Amino acid sequence: MNTSPDPAAPPTAPAETGDLDATGPTRSASETSRWTAAELRRLAALTWPGQLLVVAGIVAANAQPQIAQHFHTTQIAWFSLAFTLSTIVATPFAVRLGEMHGKRRVMLVLAAAGLVGDIVTVVAPTYPVMVLGRVIGGLYGPVAVLVLAAVRDLFPPRKVAMALGTVTGSVGVLSLLTPLLSGRLLDAFGWRGALWFLVASTVAAIGALLVVPETPRRALAGRLDRAGALLLGGGLALVVFGIGQGSGWGWSSAGVLSAIGTGLAALAAFVVVELRVATPILDLRMLGRRSLATVLLGSSVPQAAFFASQSILIFLALFPPVPHVSDGLGWSTTHNAVIGIPAGLVTFAAGIGVGKAVRTISPRAVWYTGLTVLTVGLVLAALYHRDTAHIIVTGVVMGLGGGILMAGQQAMIVSVVSVEEQAAANGMSSLLTQVFLALTNQGLYAVLAADSTVLKGTAFYHDRAFTHAYLTMAAIVALGLLISLAIPRLGRPADAVAADPAGEPAATPAPVSPAPGPA
Repeated sequence: MNTSPDPAAPPTAPAETGDLDATGPTRSASETSRWTAAELRRLAALTWPGQLLVVAGIVAANAQPQIAQHFHTTQIAWFSLAFTLSTIVATPFAVRLGEMHGKRRVMLVLAAAGLVGDIVTVVAPTYPVMVLGRVIGGLYGPVAVLVLAAVRDLFPPRKVAMALGTVTGSVGVLSLLTPLLSGRLLDAFGWRGALWFLVASTVAAIGALLVVPETPRRALAGRLDRAGALLLGGGLALVVFGIGQGSGWGWSSAGVLSAIGTGLAALAAFVVVELRVATPILDLRMLGRRSLATVLLGSSVPQAAFFASQSILIFLALFPPVPHVSDGLGWSTTHNAVIGIPAGLVTFAAGIGVGKAVRTISPRAVWYTGLTVLTVGLVLAALYHRDTAHIIVTGVVMGLGGGILMAGQQAMIVSVVSVEEQAAANGMSSLLTQVFLALTNQGLYAVLAADSTVLKGTAFYHDRAFTHAYLTMAAIVALGLLISLAIPRLGRPADAVAADPAGEPAATPAPVSPAPGPA
């Protein structure tokens, strides 16, 4: 994912203007200020494929307790990890191929592969086959990144911010409706019924992508950084595998130390390779800029902890209470979804509030506020999680912090990159978040397993496990806060940011209206 100009690289191929409607700079201001029927159709068609991962993530997460008990497995962590690792490896290739062959074409191929994975997952007779299905299904993951990049290609500059805000802001609505829907499906039809809904959702996403115009091709066919992708994916898989086996095998065992050591060596080799190849999958040179490096790292780490923390409540709420075995609350999926509505509303409102606040307040200050609120919420959840009132109150606090984070991240990225770099920066941000999410998820399951009882092949968790898990997520968010303290002064976000000759964004962005709403 090369995001900075390389003097040694071949010249960029010209865009194929026949691939999309005329949306270039020759259009007048009056034309670009009005939304045409074609643009509205295009926006609607991109929204569902871009947010299907949110729906799939919620449904899959809620299904995990039932799946673990059905297959009698203590390795339920790999249900999500297999998907995440596959997405990590596929994303840089997808971004590069999208630039070479057109993003729509690549998204359709990835969505078709994801559909195959969804079907394998839902009909799987054994848990290993289900994990294989999740690996194949993870190939859909890069579609979300390509959708954001396609928005910038398919809309005039004046409408890009609003289009991005609409596509990404729809997550607030989906985060409210999807838990209720998944709850009804799981309670009525079990986990297979919920996963069949995901199959239908992927089919709908493919149908939507078919009406999206092709994007310009901006890169010549060249050598793909296969070595970098294999080192990143393989190294990360070994590290998370070692962390996951730590509780069972012993942290000082040869197997655990070998897996983690080999994985870290592969990741070190990945850094060396990425600094030497002309077209790296992850342009580490881009992280040489303090402003962008601190924004990407400081935002990816706490967001991974926020996303991972959602799994704690799912196991706490949906696992049954069994004396001396399980301290779950034994709620139905639907009841848990209803209890989560206040938190979802606050998260949605926080995103809108951030979109307005960053017009006059530095996004860095807003970001610090979100990190602080989320840390407090996680600590409160560690101490109070035994009844409905506790879950609602702590959920609202965490939802407020999480909503600020999700909206604030995009505002910070827009503040430190030029228009040309925004798509690449979003891709790098997504990839880093996925990497940290894989590590955080495996660490979370290791913490839960440390205070668990295995009954009929399924791990059930004690109250201490939930307390320690929430505190661990709070510590990771606090780490993100420490990293974020190094973020330099940021200007207000704008759709275009002037860059100085050294490639560093100017201290004051160009006076263009900021992106409204959450991002």
